[in-house]
Amino acid sequence: MGKRRSLRAALAKHARVGVDSSVLIYHLEGLAPYASLTEIVFTDLARGAIAAVIPTICVTELLVKPLADRADDKVRSCEAFLDGLPNTQFVPPTVSIAKEAARLRAVHRLRTPDALLIATALAEKATAFLTNDARMKRVEEEGITVLVLRDYIAS
Repeated sequence: MGKRRSLRAALAKHARVGVDSSVLIYHLEGLAPYASLTEIVFTDLARGAIAAVIPTICVTELLVKPLADRADDKVRSCEAFLDGLPNTQFVPPTVSIAKEAARLRAVHRLRTPDALLIATALAEKATAFLTNDARMKRVEEEGITVLVLRDYIAS
């Protein structure tokens, strides 16, 4: 339980949080052990305790598997989930975000999708980014706190 409180406490330090695709996927699939943590995130969104910045590339990543599986019910479920997210801003890439992503990719050796995720969060003034990819911590020198889900799993 202490680790769950730690995530809530970490989120409470930030008004705007960028969200990685993995967080959405874990939540929708109920993937243990992360779903209990993503529940905290989406509860805090619903309460208005935090606001989320979700790059539109996350929508692409979220829908790939259900579309590949031809699972129309899951596609509709994902779309309904996204449409119903409170306190959430979906942000498409702009030229300035693309340029910043290129810089981040060059400086921090990120993959292009990851660079776009961070560039979007930074452009929208998010002060934290929630992911499960510890490699993303290398961008913290850019002035954004990277919260890695696995760091909040009780051992």
